[in-house]
Amino acid sequence: MSFLSANRDTMAFELWPTPLRREIRRLKGDHDFVAWELFPYDLQGMTEWAEVYKDEERKDKSRNRILIYKEMQNKDPATVFPVALRIQGLLGEFRVDRFGNWSGNEMDVGRAVQYINISSGGHRAPWDATIDSLNLACEYVSRRLHLQVQGIPFKKDKDLYLQRRAFVKKKPGMRQKEMPMPKNNVTDTTLSRIEKNWSVVHALQVADLSDEGKIVQMNSVLLTERDFVDVGAELNFVISRDRHKDTVLKCFLTCTHIVRMVPSHQMEYMALDDKNNKRKRGKTPPKDERPIKKSYTTLLIDEN
Repeated sequence: MSFLSANRDTMAFELWPTPLRREIRRLKGDHDFVAWELFPYDLQGMTEWAEVYKDEERKDKSRNRILIYKEMQNKDPATVFPVALRIQGLLGEFRVDRFGNWSGNEMDVGRAVQYINISSGGHRAPWDATIDSLNLACEYVSRRLHLQVQGIPFKKDKDLYLQRRAFVKKKPGMRQKEMPMPKNNVTDTTLSRIEKNWSVVHALQVADLSDEGKIVQMNSVLLTERDFVDVGAELNFVISRDRHKDTVLKCFLTCTHIVRMVPSHQMEYMALDDKNNKRKRGKTPPKDERPIKKSYTTLLIDEN
């Protein structure tokens, strides 16, 4: 997974206030970045770092373009790896339980999604750098496909919205790994009907960055709005027609994981103004210095 760059010398996460920056560094670990972990800051860098891959096996031709890493160490030449990003922000409205926002109605199952919103929390510098990076990726794909991007995909004054499908359609004639349908305020009769044609998607990875510097699995019920989180994201590109019937490119974000770095109840104790980096008076802060997390290049859950 890749961290975003603000410019040639600065990572986007380095622009967060010191207490939050410290938590991101613990999550990152103390290893040096390899090339594919550094998202480029300009188009020239994108041409050397990423490629647009056409997935011929995908039936939906409007969604068969994937942004992939061009170079990865020890990669099998026959294997492609979609670009995966790490985005930091404050958690907003979310729905990440197993069935997402499914109403329980059989007719709505195909539209059911798990979703999250993340925001800047008023910290413009890291947020602007994040949005610039996402729009850079969209511009690169747009130029490679010779298609105009519809509007501005991601705006600096808006929250980021990420989602993932709660169910996937079963392919006829193909054996798929079955995942049991959890009972979640949905009748057994409804579940038995949709199980014939739909499979529930594997659970979204939700984890916590512990005091000991480990990523530990966490129940999503413990997430709270305004938690400071690290979110895994993949860019999805859709070729469609706009209202003028012109072919355009749309960009969306799919969520792959959530790691809570700072719970919301601890955020209020942190002095997040770097001009006056002191704790608020009259309150007992959480632990300040915590050990650096060991190195990971992808999200792995610590078992012990």
